[in-house]
Amino acid sequence: MNGVLLILVLWLPSAADALTLADLRTESRALALDNGNRLRFSTATIDGWLNEAQRVANLDVKAIRKSSLFETSAGTTYYALPSDFLQIARVTWKYRELGETTPEALAGKVGWNWIEAKGQPTSYYINFSSRTKIAFYPWPDTGQSTGTVRYEYWAQTTNMKATTDEPFGGTAEFNPHHHFLAYYAAGHMAAIDGRADLAGLYLGLFKDGLDRFRREINDRPSYRPGLTPGMPLNRTVP
Repeated sequence: MNGVLLILVLWLPSAADALTLADLRTESRALALDNGNRLRFSTATIDGWLNEAQRVANLDVKAIRKSSLFETSAGTTYYALPSDFLQIARVTWKYRELGETTPEALAGKVGWNWIEAKGQPTSYYINFSSRTKIAFYPWPDTGQSTGTVRYEYWAQTTNMKATTDEPFGGTAEFNPHHHFLAYYAAGHMAAIDGRADLAGLYLGLFKDGLDRFRREINDRPSYRPGLTPGMPLNRTVP
């Protein structure tokens, strides 16, 4: 275990530097002691674990949030969502925020003929039978009830393929957190090698990094809702 601690001490990536796929691959091998002349794990295998770690982290934390818009058209209920869509975060129509509902909730409220309701949208829903599309209730039927829909959504990650690719789409804010992905790959490598203690250590460090990632990307230390705009700060003069 002393050798493992030495590896961890030697591998202290700069918090400001982004790590590429090549960097993470190298660090995974170093942690799993697979950096000799004869490598036990293929590049494709390690890359698979690194991309899996990225997906696990994003699904758990919902790190990637994007925005988009489209125009509704009369007579159309369903509209396609982006290919990287994961979950909806917020929807507005003509700058009016719409609440989410479900077909079951609408049926319980107004009956199963809710699908025939038309007019200006008051809510949206994503039917489990068509998860890649968003729909509106009521559905727009004339030019009076069409307009611009603006929405924010949590997006899926894109697999790293090129050696220069960075995790989480290269978002600079996430740079300090890249390194914990290597613990996931190294943990799997150690487990296959039969080193259960080392695998447990690395997967535990991955979980710790995941918890830190979740906590810090949602932290806004300068957010002060009680601050009155334009008011001078109270300062104590020494």
